[in-house]
Amino acid sequence: MVGDLLIIGKVYLISLGLQLAGWPVTRSIFGSLADRGWPVARLISTLVVSLTIWELASLGLPVNTSGGFWVGIVVLASVSWGWQVTKKGRPLITKEGWRMIAVEEYLFLVGLVTISLIRGFLPNLDSLEKFMDFGFINRYLNSPTLPAMDMWQAGKSINYYSFGHFWASGLVRYFQVEAAVGYNLVLGMIAGLSLSIAFGISHYLARAKEGVAGMIGGLVGALTTVLAGNSHAIWYLISHRSLEGYWYADATRFIHNTIHEFPGYSMVVADLHGHVLGLPIVLLFILILLIWLENRNIVLEMGMGVLLGVMMMTNTWDTAIYGLVLVIASLQLWAKDVKNFRPLVRSAGVMGLLMGLTALPWLMSFEPISSGLRQVTEHSPLWQLAVLWTGGLVITLIAVWVERQGKQRLQIRTLALSIGCLILIPELIYAKDIYPDHPRANTMFKLTYQVSVMIGLLAGAVWGKLLDPERKMRRGLRYGGGVVLGLILAGSMIFPVVSFPNFYHNFDNYQGLDGEAWIQTEEPEKYGAIKYLQSNKNGKNLVEAVGDSYTKLNSLSVFSGVASIEGWRVHEWLWRGGFGEVASREAEVKEIYETDDQSKRKALLGKYNIGWIWVGEDERERYQIQDEAIKKTGDVVYQNGETYLVRVE
Repeated sequence: MVGDLLIIGKVYLISLGLQLAGWPVTRSIFGSLADRGWPVARLISTLVVSLTIWELASLGLPVNTSGGFWVGIVVLASVSWGWQVTKKGRPLITKEGWRMIAVEEYLFLVGLVTISLIRGFLPNLDSLEKFMDFGFINRYLNSPTLPAMDMWQAGKSINYYSFGHFWASGLVRYFQVEAAVGYNLVLGMIAGLSLSIAFGISHYLARAKEGVAGMIGGLVGALTTVLAGNSHAIWYLISHRSLEGYWYADATRFIHNTIHEFPGYSMVVADLHGHVLGLPIVLLFILILLIWLENRNIVLEMGMGVLLGVMMMTNTWDTAIYGLVLVIASLQLWAKDVKNFRPLVRSAGVMGLLMGLTALPWLMSFEPISSGLRQVTEHSPLWQLAVLWTGGLVITLIAVWVERQGKQRLQIRTLALSIGCLILIPELIYAKDIYPDHPRANTMFKLTYQVSVMIGLLAGAVWGKLLDPERKMRRGLRYGGGVVLGLILAGSMIFPVVSFPNFYHNFDNYQGLDGEAWIQTEEPEKYGAIKYLQSNKNGKNLVEAVGDSYTKLNSLSVFSGVASIEGWRVHEWLWRGGFGEVASREAEVKEIYETDDQSKRKALLGKYNIGWIWVGEDERERYQIQDEAIKKTGDVVYQNGETYLVRVE
């Protein structure tokens, strides 16, 4: 563990350098905030460089390299600090601001260290969506130009909203660690960023005149946004009068045939999916939106436009969700004053243009996965909706009531109305995909994930307001609301207290940060081939057995970074919008392993630019292997018992 602490310490120092690279510009943009936007500087710096590399590499320039990312951050730092030298009238940071910065930096460090070390108790990248997420990151690490090739459909580019994985690959480059170690560190980075940014947002929404109240509100907001669960645990405790038999994952699958996850669950299971990679990006967008509602200007609109484009490429649902939030906010501004109509149209134009330009390289190669909207035929029982959302809705209503006459009623009301709409929409319509038995699962998942984020931020804001002695408020509301919110907070924190020990086996065996070490123990022969390929990649592709989704098949392509002809069936079916290509490639893989016609085998190898053929236990279980003929296609460069790797000539 000491060695891993040193690695995490190095990562923190590197991240602090990334923070300082863009700090001067960030401080100017967020000059109206007490902390001057300190918690978002790391994110903005890395996003600016990642976007620049993304755009240039999409033009065919081989800049997606470690050198490219380091040059990018040096250029950003030079421009940012050079701009500061010539900038006059820089906003000063007050004592309250410095206290906020200290707490935000502490939260970032706690998130980075705690989540990274927790991952050390079960670092394996071997379950749920981890093969997919790590495979994307590995492909971006091995693709100097973009778009990157799909690790499970050689010759075709990744057809997924995967900019977040690209951003993660840039972080791995900055961290200067192996990719399988970097995966777990990226989750720690996301936790740290999200905690610190959520703190800043809740502190801003609390607008407490008394410093301690604002700090407490910020801390509550950080915890409830990033770690807390929904109301399911509270219901379970009341209905069962104990937590005996409580299974934490039920909080995400309580309503039949649906998914309703939240950030706390993501921190436990550690899938670096789009909604997780997009969490700090979403929080940055919310922060800018809230400031814009108070002080509308072109710089903030441009920032939101770029972020909408980033969100489209990272987790496309987030663009639709926060587009809806913008509509809800704009309608209120229009209702308040009809003269706001033209400025709002102009603002929408600026955001839409920059969103399109930002996402253009991705849009040019992306084929839509969804088949459009459909009307819901199965609705959630009201009592189950109440189980999940009663606590959050109570928080929301108290927030609206407390701020009904305050200066931030527009911001609070916008979040509150958005929460209501996002809970309601999956009961009316859904986006159709390939899953007939769970038609609205993904729609509910992506919408209510953001509901949890907004509720967490409002929870912190309400705590700050209730605890502020300078805020005029009826004693009954202050104390009654405090008791109710205290019970909800305690109940929602049951989830992390139970789920982390459960998932990580009560923290009884620290294994380190290496996410691929499990292969060395479970499949040593495959591990040897992976390490060989990692050191000897030649730009050509791989033949391995085709596997079902959520199995440990196709690990060679995932961990080596060498693309295979065909991988996880259902995932590729979803990404490609049909099963035809999957079935065709699967049949050709079978032909390569089983045919006695060498010319046919060579033709297929040429079709997919194959440079490697792997024969292991998975392949022998699924195919009638023609060993002698396969070995004649090239040289056996690695062998362990009956398993071997052929480099095709």
